[in-house]
Amino acid sequence: MKKITTLIVAVFLLLFVVACTPNNSDGKLTVTFDTKGGSPVEPIKVDKNGLIEAPADPNKEGFVFRYWYTTNENVAFSFDTPITSNITLNASWDDEANPTDIATITAMINEDIDAVGEQLYKTYYDLSLLSKGPINNSVISWSSANKYVSNTGIILPLLDGESEDTTLITGKFVLNGVTINHEFDVDLYQNKDVELEDRRTVPFKNLTEEYDVSDGEIELLYEKGGSVPYVRVEDFMKLLTGFIDPALDITYETNDTSLYIQYDYYDEDEDKTYDLNVTIDTVTNTLVAPDPGFYWGYVYSTATNYGRHITYDRENPNAHYTEGVDVVYDLSKYNMDIVLFEGDVVLPYYMANQLFAGSSYYNVYYNYDGLFGVYSLPSEGEDAYETIRTSTKNNTALPTDLTIHTFNFLAFSMDYFYGLKELREVETYYDLLFEKRDSFLTRNALRLDLSIHEFLTFVVDEPHTSYGYPGYFNRATYTGPSVTSLNDFGDRFKKWYLDGMVATDAQIGKKWGEAASGWNASGRDRKLYWFLDEAKTSAVLSLDGFSTADIIEDTAYNNQTVLDILKVESHIFPAMNGGSKYFYYNQSNHDNNVVEILIKGLTRTDLQTYNASLVSLGFTASANNLTFTKEVDGLKYYASTSYDDTYKSLIVGLSVFDMTKSVVPEFVNSSDSLIKSDSAVFMEFYMDIILSQTTNLKNMILDITWNTGGNVGALYRVIGFITQNSFAVSSISADTKSNSTSYVKIEGVPTYDHLNWGLLTTPTSFSAANSLTTIFKENNLGPIIGLTSGGGTSSITPILLPNGTAFTTSSNNMSAYRTGTGTEADPYVYHPNEFGIEPTHPIPIGNIYNETVLLDILTTYYGE
Repeated sequence: MKKITTLIVAVFLLLFVVACTPNNSDGKLTVTFDTKGGSPVEPIKVDKNGLIEAPADPNKEGFVFRYWYTTNENVAFSFDTPITSNITLNASWDDEANPTDIATITAMINEDIDAVGEQLYKTYYDLSLLSKGPINNSVISWSSANKYVSNTGIILPLLDGESEDTTLITGKFVLNGVTINHEFDVDLYQNKDVELEDRRTVPFKNLTEEYDVSDGEIELLYEKGGSVPYVRVEDFMKLLTGFIDPALDITYETNDTSLYIQYDYYDEDEDKTYDLNVTIDTVTNTLVAPDPGFYWGYVYSTATNYGRHITYDRENPNAHYTEGVDVVYDLSKYNMDIVLFEGDVVLPYYMANQLFAGSSYYNVYYNYDGLFGVYSLPSEGEDAYETIRTSTKNNTALPTDLTIHTFNFLAFSMDYFYGLKELREVETYYDLLFEKRDSFLTRNALRLDLSIHEFLTFVVDEPHTSYGYPGYFNRATYTGPSVTSLNDFGDRFKKWYLDGMVATDAQIGKKWGEAASGWNASGRDRKLYWFLDEAKTSAVLSLDGFSTADIIEDTAYNNQTVLDILKVESHIFPAMNGGSKYFYYNQSNHDNNVVEILIKGLTRTDLQTYNASLVSLGFTASANNLTFTKEVDGLKYYASTSYDDTYKSLIVGLSVFDMTKSVVPEFVNSSDSLIKSDSAVFMEFYMDIILSQTTNLKNMILDITWNTGGNVGALYRVIGFITQNSFAVSSISADTKSNSTSYVKIEGVPTYDHLNWGLLTTPTSFSAANSLTTIFKENNLGPIIGLTSGGGTSSITPILLPNGTAFTTSSNNMSAYRTGTGTEADPYVYHPNEFGIEPTHPIPIGNIYNETVLLDILTTYYGE
C-alpha cells in the first residue's frame, strides 16, 4: 500500500461531541393493569417509546387467563409495541364453567400451522409477515435456539456457503386461549445469488452548498418484489460529479466478473502522481483498493475553506510513515452480494454511498421517493433534514428484506468503519448484535430505531458515537428516542459527563459566580480571559471549542472577493477604506448570497462615514440605521452595518438578489458572534485585547477545561498562535494498521511564541481538545496543567443505514502520540489517546482556576 498525502484527509477530520443537560424529571410513562377481578398486577414504569415485558399471568377463580388487550378484547396487545403514552391493559378471561371448544379451536390452529408450514417451506422472507394465522387469525410468536432466527420469525439468509443446514424454529399459536407449539425445519442458506428484476428511476437533488453537484436522476434496481435498492457503481460515481473532482480522468473497465476503476492523483506538495484504483469483484464478493486513498483522492474541495492557513512541512526529517495492509471489504461475511447485472457491476445502494461518498462526509440519502445530497448529517430544523425525513413510506412497516439488510449493514459498518473495534477487543460486532437480534430483526420501524439507539448508547458507549435521527419508515415528525435524564446514557458517557462537565462547571461557578439558569460556563459573569497577578505578567485565555467559519482574509478591501461571494459581476455598494485587517465571512445559503466583512482598526466615525456613503448612493436607511436597501432593475441591494467598542471592529454585511426569487437575507451583524464562530479569529481578537491591557505579559495559559472538541483545522490554526515552528501530528489508521507523523505549519496568523505557554485541561477536554493536549505533549509546547483530558482519539464518520437511520461514530483515523527515536534500538511506538493525556503538572479540580497555583507552576516551569 502506498502512502498518500495527509492533506487528502485533513479536511475530513471533523471532531465533535454533544453534551446533554440532565432533566430532574424521570420522564417515565405508566402501564396500568386492570385484571377485571383477578389478582392484582403492579403498574410498570417505562421510558417513552420503550418496551415492557409481559407480567406474570394473574389468577381469577373460575376463569383461565387468555391475554392482555387495550380496548378491543378480540385483539391481544403485542408487547413489541413501544409505549408512547400512559395506558391501561385489560385482562381477558375464559370462563371455566363454559370453556372454549378445545377440539374446534385446535383444529383451527392446525389449519394455521399447515398454512404457515407451507409458507415457511417456500420462503423465509415472508415469515415475519405472519404475526397472525393466515386462515383463522391465531396470534403467532416465534422462537429458536439458532442465533440467525429472531422471535419475530425473521431469518437471516446466509450467502457464503452451499450447506443444506436447517434449523428448528418453534411457532407458538394462540387462539381463544388455546395454545399449540409447533416446530418447523427451516433452511438457513440462500443457495442462489441476488437476482435483480425490478427497476425504478428516482430523482436526485443536492441539498448542500459544500459541493456543487447537479440535480438529476438515476436508475435503482431491486430483487423481484424487493425493497433493498441496488445501484450501478459507475452510474453512482458519475452522479456525484462536483463532489468528485470533475477534472479527474476516471476510467471504468468491466469484464465478465469485475469492475476496475482507476485515476491518477497528483500531489502538488510532493510533486508526485499516485495510481489509485479499486477492483470490485462479483465472484469473490469483495472490493480491494491497494491504497485506501482511492476513496478520498477524488473528492473536490468543499465550499468552506477548512484548510485556511494550514501547510505541511513535507521535508521535515522527523516525519515518518509506516506502511500498512490492504483493506478488503468482504461482503460475503455480512450476507450481502455484489451483482453483475446487464454487464454492469452493481452494489447495494447504501454500500455504494458509504464507500464512495459517506466516509468523506457527503451522503446521498435514499428515502424511497428520491436521493438527496447532504453534508455530514443534517440537524433537526434544517431544510435538508425536513426534506429527507418526509417520505411516502412514513409510518409504515419495514419490509423484511430491508430489515435484514439493515442488520447486516450495521454489522459491516461497525466492523469496517468503527476505529475503536480492536481497542475495545471486539472481533466482530455481529456477535453483539445477534445477542439483541429479537429487537433488531423487526418490521416495527420505531422498535428498530430504539434498538439502534440502545446499541450505540449502552453497548458502544463512547461520546464520539451517537444516534443522529430515525429512519424514514417512522413518522416524519418523530425525532428519535426520548432522552430525559443522565440514566439515558451509558456508563462511560456518564463518567465523562459527571467527572468532566459537571465538575468543571461547578468550579466555573465558584470562580465567576453561579448562573441564574443553565451552565455556569454560559453565565454572563464568566470572563474568557483573566490575569494571574497584579503586574499582569501572566494571563489565562479560555477557548471553549474549535470552530471554523468560511472566511477569506485580506489586509484591505477587496471588491473581487465581494463579487465572488455574492456571485454577481458588479454591484453598487461603496468600497470601504482604512482598517488593518478584513475578514470576509461567506454567510450564503440556498436563498441568498451574503458576505459579512469584519474589519479591524476602524472607529465609529468610519461607521458613520460608510453609512453616509450608502445614503448618498440612494440607499434607504432603516429607522435604527442598521440596514440599508436599494432597488435597481429588479434587483434588491441590502447592506447592514454595526460597530463594536469591545472589539474595536466594524461589520459591513452585503447581499444582492432577484426580488422575484429570494427572501430577505439574514445578517449576523454581531462582532461577538462572528469572532466566536472561528477559533483563529477569536484568538486574534482576544490576544489583542489582553495585550492592550499590559506591556508586561510573559506567560499565557490556554484554558480548554470547558472545550469538548470541534474542527481539527481550527485546532491547527490555534497552535499557530503558540508556535511559528512546524509541529508534529501523529496518527494511527485502525483499518490499514499504518501509522504516521506529519509536520504541520501555520502561516498567516499572528504568532505569540515569544510568550511562555501552558495548557489547562480537565476530563471535559474531549476530542479535538484532547488532540491539542496530545500535540502539546508530543511537541513539548509547555506544561500541561490540571487533570487527565477526556479522551476521544478518532475523527468521526457519519453512517447511514438502509432503513434511513443515521448516526456518527469514531472513524479509523486515530489521533496518537509517538515515542522513541526511530532507531533500531529505539523504534517509534504510536500510542492512541482514546483515554486521555495525563498532565505534566496535575492539580485537583478544586484548584483548577486558582491564580496562585497556576502562577507557581508557570514560574517554576519557566524559571521566571
